[in-house]
Amino acid sequence: MAEPIRLMMAQVDDVPGELMGEFIRRAEALGARNVQVVASVTKKGRPGYIVYVDVPGEIESDVAFLLGSELGAWGYRVLSAEHHHFEIERFNVSLEVDADDATYRFTIRMKTVSRSGTLLRVKAEHDDLASICRSLREAKRQLPIMVLKASVESQFSDQHLTGAPLRVKI
Repeated sequence: MAEPIRLMMAQVDDVPGELMGEFIRRAEALGARNVQVVASVTKKGRPGYIVYVDVPGEIESDVAFLLGSELGAWGYRVLSAEHHHFEIERFNVSLEVDADDATYRFTIRMKTVSRSGTLLRVKAEHDDLASICRSLREAKRQLPIMVLKASVESQFSDQHLTGAPLRVKI
């Protein structure tokens, strides 16, 4: 399915990384669909950024205000575009982590990306993975985020239809 959007592009320099992060958060809060910031080198060898923002037309002026007021952009370019979305489904999944003498239970958010019914990707929510690993460390159990991520993502497609919890052994 195609949705008409605008791709805004601006070139900026003399912007600290923390301010760029704040711009991204605020643009997303306004309704920007995607924000990409690419590091660049500008005239006279200055470090800069190229900022790309996918927006519905009705929020272009609000995002333009942020580009000018927060990032000091002197202007921006707009390209008309269509964004072709894949099918995205979100799930809350039970996870059980088995240690030698205890089982820890969590809920983890998972997302699937499909096209025409074909599964393309399974993705675990990073914030949930980090929170789970932090809880396990507090219980004196070590489980690297990447190990947990690989385990739950590989199990998910087989088990999500049955409702059985995902299981990880440490």
